[in-house]
Amino acid sequence: MPMYRYVCSECGNEEVHLHGINDTPSINCSKCGNSMTRAISKVGIVFKGSGFYITDSRTSTKTESKSE
Repeated sequence: MPMYRYVCSECGNEEVHLHGINDTPSINCSKCGNSMTRAISKVGIVFKGSGFYITDSRTSTKTESKSE
């Protein structure tokens, strides 16, 4: 079962609840009792390795143009 994050629009309380994808539960805030809305979870992304920045794709030596 997936975990969903809910946020109260009145007091700002955040809670995490487990329920099925097809379920539509009515979650009430444990602090103030108002209904909570489902929010997008905060996801941390870490890119490891080379190739993620513009400076990674360039060569370390500069090519010099020769003028004749």
